[in-house]
Amino acid sequence: MKYFSTQPIRDAQQFIGREREIVQINELLAAGKSCAVIGIDGSGKTSLLNHLAQTAAMVLDDPPLVVYVDLATVRHASDLYRPILMRLRATGDEEFALDQALQEATTPVLLLLDNLDRAGAAWNGVVRSALRNWINQGKIQIVAASALLLAQIAPDMQQSLVSVPLQPMIEREARSLLNELAAQAQLNLPNNVMSEMMQVAGTQPSQLKFALDAWARSDNGNAFDWKRTVREANTVVPTPANDLSYTSVIETEANDPHAKIAPATPTVAPAPPAKPKPKPIYRADDPSDFLWTLILVSIAAFVWWLIGSWWGALGFGAVLLLWVGIAHVLVKQNESWRNHLYVAATRRLPLVGRFAPRPD
Repeated sequence: MKYFSTQPIRDAQQFIGREREIVQINELLAAGKSCAVIGIDGSGKTSLLNHLAQTAAMVLDDPPLVVYVDLATVRHASDLYRPILMRLRATGDEEFALDQALQEATTPVLLLLDNLDRAGAAWNGVVRSALRNWINQGKIQIVAASALLLAQIAPDMQQSLVSVPLQPMIEREARSLLNELAAQAQLNLPNNVMSEMMQVAGTQPSQLKFALDAWARSDNGNAFDWKRTVREANTVVPTPANDLSYTSVIETEANDPHAKIAPATPTVAPAPPAKPKPKPIYRADDPSDFLWTLILVSIAAFVWWLIGSWWGALGFGAVLLLWVGIAHVLVKQNESWRNHLYVAATRRLPLVGRFAPRPD
């Protein structure tokens, strides 16, 4: 039998912690912006949305009409539009009807969308396009909750929703939550056991509840090893598939005199592997230069023919072309020192030497 309920907190008076996130969200809403709360399962996203719904009228200068929708239960676009229209005291369940109602509304609308990562077919491009238009027009503000990044489930909403990560609770908030839970269950929770819980389980709300429940059922460790139970349970808790940088198990505060910061373990970057000494590589000039080779050889052969025999001119040109051709073939097949020497000698030939392979 569990000591504590795993259901989201509905009463704002019982909500503890998340002061940083609440301040950030309220500042965004006051500036007319919308946001998406990103956190792993059990980080308290639904409880945070319920808290915002009950306190929005007290913290915002222009109290909005608050509408909470669990997207996991939405199957059609009308399931999303209907609750907003009912809150605006309008009829209908279509986008056109909601657009007309928003245009006529004199009070801003705060739409709380839970389980964004579990939304079904209703969370399609048409619905998201309509929501983006209403956000840009200032007719509606959104606070969504998701276990996945917007880039994974709704890339087109990244410009409209500012991501607010739910990181592990700071130590002071975690201790307050544990004390409140222990008081509700009439448990005498020593400070050293509280510290052990945060070290073993972490400081997300669901993790703390599970650790406190395991400790209470173990009769302070006499019935079974509650720490081992918590560790084994944490090994199967999924982490969010995103690139948010979550902090360590306990985030200490600078103004907490009892906080002990563990020394950071220095990490030494591995030395880059030594690069092998590059071998000489040869490449030919632009293929179009071969035309100039033929022209120069033809001129040389013509001059030879004027002063000597025809067969001598033809042989002279053939030898030059063959020499250069052999150089190109050799450097492609093998990079031995003999081939390199042959290429270097070919570069010194008159007329056609400049068209031999050259070092890269």
